[in-house]
Amino acid sequence: MVGIDLGTTNSLVAHFENGSPVVLANESGETLTPSAVAIAEDGTVLVGRAARDRLVAAPDSGRAFFKRDMGTTTTYKFGGRTWTPVECSALVLREMKRLAELRLGKPVDSAVITVPAYFLDQQRQATVEAAQIAGLKVDRLLNEPTAAALAYGYRNDAEINTLLVFDLGGGTFDVTLLESFEGVVEVKASSGESRLGGEDYTEALMEALIRKHNWKPEPAQRIRFREQIEKVKRALTTEASTQITMGDKEVEVTRKDFGEATHELTLRLRPVVRRCLRDAQLTAKQLDGVLLVGGASRMPVIGAVLLDELDIEPNRSLDPDRVVALGAAVQQALCVRDEAVRDLVLTDVCPHSLGVEISKMMSNQVDNGYFSPIIDRNTTVPVSRSQTYNTLHPTQDEILLKVYQGESRMVTENQKIGEVRVTGLRHFPGQKHPGVVDVRFSYDMNGILEVEITILSSGQKVAQVFEQRPGTMNKADIADAIARLRPLKLHPRDFPPNRALLERAGRLWSDLKGVDREVLTMLIDKFERALASQLPEQIHSTAAELTEFVRPYFPQEEE
Repeated sequence: MVGIDLGTTNSLVAHFENGSPVVLANESGETLTPSAVAIAEDGTVLVGRAARDRLVAAPDSGRAFFKRDMGTTTTYKFGGRTWTPVECSALVLREMKRLAELRLGKPVDSAVITVPAYFLDQQRQATVEAAQIAGLKVDRLLNEPTAAALAYGYRNDAEINTLLVFDLGGGTFDVTLLESFEGVVEVKASSGESRLGGEDYTEALMEALIRKHNWKPEPAQRIRFREQIEKVKRALTTEASTQITMGDKEVEVTRKDFGEATHELTLRLRPVVRRCLRDAQLTAKQLDGVLLVGGASRMPVIGAVLLDELDIEPNRSLDPDRVVALGAAVQQALCVRDEAVRDLVLTDVCPHSLGVEISKMMSNQVDNGYFSPIIDRNTTVPVSRSQTYNTLHPTQDEILLKVYQGESRMVTENQKIGEVRVTGLRHFPGQKHPGVVDVRFSYDMNGILEVEITILSSGQKVAQVFEQRPGTMNKADIADAIARLRPLKLHPRDFPPNRALLERAGRLWSDLKGVDREVLTMLIDKFERALASQLPEQIHSTAAELTEFVRPYFPQEEE
């Protein structure tokens, strides 16, 4: 079993060994694998660094940031076929499985996979399905901020620590408040947005600069410009200003420019922090620290917001990019009862209120569409709660119970999970509890909801798998997806480091000209001939030559 951080921008795999969690590196020594999928010119499926480089050169050849579409009916068209977010995620998870097996030297068939705390049921279920397609059994879905807390607190035997975990990743934002004491990590409350992250900051800065300088880039220019913007965003974490090329001119970008361009995004962070504190019934003064998680949390504007909002300097003791994967590995150790974590106890909460749609009688008229919560958000899990409901009419024989999650009084503004149909409610003379049902919701640590309805007059129970969940695949769909991905086997030429190097070199080739391009052409040809020979020594030596030439052109991405 391994721990996997399936991220919007990058994914990581980790393992608990010798009493500590360790992030596993790929063949190139990198621990971050871009969450990207693309199709090469020869039809090969690319995953990771190679796919990301391919997308820069050919934006329509694949897809990135598909984590945001998990649990929806969104599809993408590339490589001559239609792909779902689940299938794209499955390819990334399969690559994590391959890397783990390479490093550990044995088969990997199960995993703890992290998800944003504010992921809905459909999104969690879609993650499980992606793992199944990748050949992994999901032992636990773990909320990302909770994973970070585990990484921070699994060896913390000090006095009680009340921590706020601020998790701003590439595409999602979560805030979790927890207490850590004597080997216990207890989550008090979670809040967040599943469509807010560092990629939005990149997009906002890009659009602001394009408007400010009245530039109209071609589609291909736009893709490359976005890559530059990403580097600018990183540079501004340590520098007050930096330069960027827009068309035929150099433009200076300052932290002030960045702050103004992303001001509205930053405003969305504060209410989430406040709601989390309110749900936990705590004030900022009661916090012992703030733990930053996610690569986007490195942005100086984040530290400034937290200092202003909470009057606390954030804790940067753990690498924001790796802390979630490390926590997933700690949870892996808990699942297999590793001796090193035998005294560690973890509790988590239900991030969303869960309930059913009900109707109300208003002025002798039936008014539909109201939300009746059964489990309130931030209730400690696992939890099982029930409520009783009456039919609208005593002769009514069936009900269609509609299950929702969310925080709105009306179901139209909440997320529908599914439906359960219950029959046999008709009232007979002398019958007790006519038209009354007991609805029980049971919610576990994996974020999986079970609904059981009991007809009180007869004792009959109904438990049903949710229907009509967008993005959910049945067993036949999953088997079909596995069958489609099965032929995508590795050929020596398609070994990930070699393919990644070719894609990166191809990306650089389009940027160079003159003598530099000729030299690169020679090195690529030499490397491809070595790959065709399938002789390890030739492949290794020519790869080293090509890498030495390419590396200086991507200094920030190599860090």
